[in-house]
Amino acid sequence: MRLSAVLRERLWTKFKAFIKKNSTLRVLAVLLFIVPMFFIIYGSASPQYIWLHVDEVATKDVVAETNVVIVDHAQTAELRQQAADAVQKIYKQDQEALRLAQDNVSMFFAQLIEIGDKNAATEGEGETGAEGEGTELSEAEQAELRANQLRQYEALLEQMAAKAYSPLIDAGPLAYWLLYCSVQELELMEAESLRLMDAIMDKAITEEALDTIYGEVSRQVELLNYSAEAKEIVNMSVASAVQPNLVYDDIATQEAIQEAIAAVQPVQKTVKAGEIIVRSGDRVTAEQISVLEQVGLQRSGGSSMFVAAGILLLLLLLLWLTRTYIKRNHAEIYERLLKLLLIVLVALIVLVISHLLDMIQVSDVVQINSMTGYLAPIAAGSMLIAVLLNPRLAYFITMMLAILVGLMANSDQLSFVLVAFIGGSVGIYYTSNIRQTSDMAKSAVYIALANVLTIIALLLLKGGITLNVLLTGILMGASNGLLSAILMIGALPYLEAGFGVISMIRMLELCNPNQALLKRLMIEAPGTYHHSVMVGNLAEATAEVIGANPMLARLGSYYHDIGKVRRPEYFVENQQGMMNNPHENIAPALSALILTSHVKEGAEMAREARLPETVIDFIRSHHGTSLISYFYNIAVNEDGDGNVNESSFRYEGPRPRSKEAALVMLADSVEAAVRSLPDPTMEKIDAMVYRIIMGKLNDGQLDECNLTFRDLDMIRGSFCKVLAGIYHKRIEYPDQIKLEVKAE
Repeated sequence: MRLSAVLRERLWTKFKAFIKKNSTLRVLAVLLFIVPMFFIIYGSASPQYIWLHVDEVATKDVVAETNVVIVDHAQTAELRQQAADAVQKIYKQDQEALRLAQDNVSMFFAQLIEIGDKNAATEGEGETGAEGEGTELSEAEQAELRANQLRQYEALLEQMAAKAYSPLIDAGPLAYWLLYCSVQELELMEAESLRLMDAIMDKAITEEALDTIYGEVSRQVELLNYSAEAKEIVNMSVASAVQPNLVYDDIATQEAIQEAIAAVQPVQKTVKAGEIIVRSGDRVTAEQISVLEQVGLQRSGGSSMFVAAGILLLLLLLLWLTRTYIKRNHAEIYERLLKLLLIVLVALIVLVISHLLDMIQVSDVVQINSMTGYLAPIAAGSMLIAVLLNPRLAYFITMMLAILVGLMANSDQLSFVLVAFIGGSVGIYYTSNIRQTSDMAKSAVYIALANVLTIIALLLLKGGITLNVLLTGILMGASNGLLSAILMIGALPYLEAGFGVISMIRMLELCNPNQALLKRLMIEAPGTYHHSVMVGNLAEATAEVIGANPMLARLGSYYHDIGKVRRPEYFVENQQGMMNNPHENIAPALSALILTSHVKEGAEMAREARLPETVIDFIRSHHGTSLISYFYNIAVNEDGDGNVNESSFRYEGPRPRSKEAALVMLADSVEAAVRSLPDPTMEKIDAMVYRIIMGKLNDGQLDECNLTFRDLDMIRGSFCKVLAGIYHKRIEYPDQIKLEVKAE
């Protein structure tokens, strides 16, 4: 019994450890979203599909639920084929064609001359003996030489004729004629052939036109005042060498064909709501199947199992895209599991409400009843993500939610996607820079207006609009805006509290000077309060420059020093008018302990006041692990033995982990340092700001935040600009004006 209890305890411990793993929690978050969404979409999509086949007899009427513009694919394909067939082939100029043809002519005649010269040289060698004495060739040997020459001529002529117009010519007579042809005659024929080639190739010649060109060459040769054999040689040389100077450009032709096809607009026709697409008892045609598929009533070749697989695959794909986007562009959100769960919960709530609203039956008219999909309050989820997390992320999530709304819709899916996305985007735009609570209510008006205009535009595009349909669309769009704002305002406080995030509205509330801690700081430590306001001005102005959250930077600045309320007199900004500095009467180590304690005490006060954890992070990290160098140096000088522990004079940290926290640290140090300058000038301010930023950087205080060197340079410039406006040099009044002012 005891062994089983121990075993159960170990298993329970392992199970709890497994559940607490980030990877396990991420999988659970995915399942929390996918499982309900799968059944919602499957329940919405599956019943509407029918499964008809060509030549099947319909057992009932199939009626269109909404006005849908469809494409007549058969007629469109026929028109596109006609356009493609009408495109003529495109050719490009071959700049090398003439030169190659001339080279071939010259090579032909060079070979003829070479054959004659070689045999002549052979005869000459035969007439001279080894010792230079002439030797007559016998008649048999001379006959053999001429026969060899004739064979070479015949082979060359047959080879050239095969390239051109007559591969079956009788080359014997021409070879015999060439046997007694002089080099000068061949050179004249070559010149005439080149002249003819220039004239022929001056025209546009394609591969298809070569037969015509051969005839033209023959006609031109017949006009020459040559013997029949010479004409035949010239004709052969030109006809065998001529080639197309226009080459077929397949790529350009195919591009022209594609352009012609693309220029043919799809043949469209409108299927009206209530129109019978397939009548009961009729044989189903391929055209009717195409219409059913386009209006969304049939998925050919599918089954409920395929529909389920398709829905699941699409959900996984959308989740993968969302994960990839958040991981690459919002790593700080991806690493926080609670923020991912917040996104999942917001999306799930909005989509479930959208599904329930889409199920409402408002009329017996199909077209009007299908418009309930316009009530989907996607804008509520968009605004919540924008206010609680990030406006850029909200645009992406809005796109994903709009796609899911389209999948859930029973009809007219594209229209619902467009209205959801446009309304959500408008909501993000008008809530991303909220400055007061009433701005959230105003967003309802803008969302409603965007929805109404989008719905009207879509109805006009579809055609067949009636007054009842128009009024219903306007009512749905306006109701969507109001519902989205109500859901957003109602859910915001609970999501803030439940997930530990802080919205712009909450920031505005906490920045109000009437907040208990700020009011106490103002009364009990006015110098610190003024310092915090100045730090807030510096941090907010600079946050905009480096892409940080300005309002969050100001909020952190206001609360970073609230711990000084416990002992305000020990901090220099509150010692105005005091006769003695309390630190003069205590040891440096105790002074350092008092200074560092304001961080821990400030965090405790913030927790007691139930401030968000984000604000507490500013309090804990605004000094990081910096060294209190003033009292440390005093302690070192007083000790003299080197026994001073440096860690006793450092803040506990942690170091800043965000741009906003790093800004507060730098602004805090810069404001205090510049205020201590006896005669602040631009040069002194710039030097001081640079020294402080580099000091924090070299001390490692900025190692854990994602600031770049470019960010630090922009921070320096922004700080100097703001401080120059505060500490600008006053204009000296003339004496007369001084007297008048004094008299007054």
